[in-house]
Order: sequence, then C-alpha cells, then structure tokens
Amino acid sequence: MQRAISLTDRRSAEHRPGAVPASDLRAPRIRTVVLVALLSLSLGGCSVVRTAYNQLDWVITRYLTKHFELDDAQERELRTMVDRNLEWHRTTQLPLYSDFLANLVATMDEEVTPEQMGAAYNRTLVFWDDFMLQIVPDSQTFLANLSDEQVDQMIERLEKNNEEMYETYSGRTPEQREARRNKNTIKLAERVMGRLNDEQKDKIRESLAEMEDSSEDWVDNRRQWQVVFIELVREEPPEAEYRERLASLFVAPRDYDDPEFQAVIDRNLQRGLELTAWIVNSMTPQQRRKLNKRLLGFAEDFDRLAEQT
Repeated sequence: MQRAISLTDRRSAEHRPGAVPASDLRAPRIRTVVLVALLSLSLGGCSVVRTAYNQLDWVITRYLTKHFELDDAQERELRTMVDRNLEWHRTTQLPLYSDFLANLVATMDEEVTPEQMGAAYNRTLVFWDDFMLQIVPDSQTFLANLSDEQVDQMIERLEKNNEEMYETYSGRTPEQREARRNKNTIKLAERVMGRLNDEQKDKIRESLAEMEDSSEDWVDNRRQWQVVFIELVREEPPEAEYRERLASLFVAPRDYDDPEFQAVIDRNLQRGLELTAWIVNSMTPQQRRKLNKRLLGFAEDFDRLAEQT
C-alpha cells in the first residue's frame, strides 16, 4: 500500500488534466459513475442529491451487469463489493466533501487568485484518488475472477465506448467543437450562479478560444492506457503485484499519455484556473448569493447522507 500512497502524492502534485471530456479518465467507465452522477444530480437540486446517492448501489451494479454476462455468484459478490465501498464513501468521504464546500464558500467571499482555485482543484483530485485507492482491492478481485470470454466482452465494450466518444467529442469540425464548448460552459456557469452578463459570457468565449484543442488526441491517449490495463488483466500477475499495478493505473493515468498531450492539458488547465478566478471575482451580489446557497446546500446534503445508515 505504500506504493499506492506515493502514487497519490505524486498525482496530487503533478496531475493537471485540463479542458478535456470527463471521459478522459482511462479506467472502465464504471469508476466515473459516482463522481459524475453526484455532480450532475447536484446541479438539479439538493433533495435530488440525497435521493440519487441512495440509489447509487443499484445504478453501479446495473451498469456493470450490462457490460458483463456475470453468473449468479459473480453478481452477488459484485453487489457486496459495491455496497461495502459506498458505505465507506458515505461515512468517511462525504463529511470531507461538506467541509471542503464550506471552506470554498468562505474563500470566495473575498477576491480569489488562480492559485487558490488550483488548490481547490487539487483537493478534488485527492478526493478522487482516495476513492480510487479504496476500490483497488475489490476491483482487482472482480477483474481476476473474470473468464477469458468476459474479458473479451470488456475489451469489445471499451472499444465501442472509444468510438462513441470520438464521435461525440472529436467527430466534429473545430468550429462545431468551439461552439459546443462555449455553449456548455456558459450553461454550466449559469446553472450554479445565475444568469451571466455579456462581459462574463465574452470572457468565457475569449478564454476558451485561447485553449488548445486536444479533441483529436485524447481518444488515442485513452487507448494507450487501455492497452496497459488489458495487458494486466490478461496477465494476472501475483496478487500483490496485480494490486500495485492496478493502483498505478487508477491514480496516475497521465503516466501513460504522450508528453506533448500532457503539456497541452497542463496549459489548458492553467487558462481554466485563470478564467475561474476571473468569473468568481466578477460575480454580482445576486450571483454570489445564489452560488453560496447552492454550495452550502450540497454541503448540508452530504452531512445528512453521512449520518444515514
């Protein structure tokens, strides 16, 4: 486990993914379900967060069983694994999320810098790494118990996902991708802080235009990660080695990217942090009240969920 801890420390210090699709996470997409579901549903309202979180065990299990033809014993063990890890997440992580959001609101009451936004972003990476390290043992057990036929199913599904993601994010003209990026970013900002003024919208468009388009490269880098992941699953090394290598794949996916692609991502992130700081500092009193209310509402939801059994 010492190796895994050092990987977390390194990623916290070095991993700086930028403006790429959320699906750039390289592992089978199940490991993004919790984070993406929480974020998406949080934007819909506080009561939705609690309802959705309490259904995550069903969502995750159903997602995986659709991608593998599991036998009864495998499915029962999967449900046990999912429940165990969600209980750990509920009791140990959600209180940390609540504290993080409350502190973030306090930070944004005054003028913020890109460095402060970067520190907050890095904290979310630590949260993510902690979750990844938590599920490594069960992930290793689940993968090791797959048959050759089930591994073939996983590989087929991964490549199908790659093709779908390429069509969604890369299979467009640069102009179409730019328009889509502008629209989605403005829409997200307005959902959390209210209607933007013309100056804020123009700033978003200007900043996004300065970011480098990595859409043509990110699927290729995703495939590079998957090659290493599939080799590990096929090889089935001794348990301790298997777990260590899987932890490396989970918490340090950028180690498998091309250096040039990494550099683009780093530059885009820096521009994104500068834009975020500018937007926060430009908020009107009304926008600030709405953002604070929403973030504190999420924090309260996390506290209530953590208290449930």
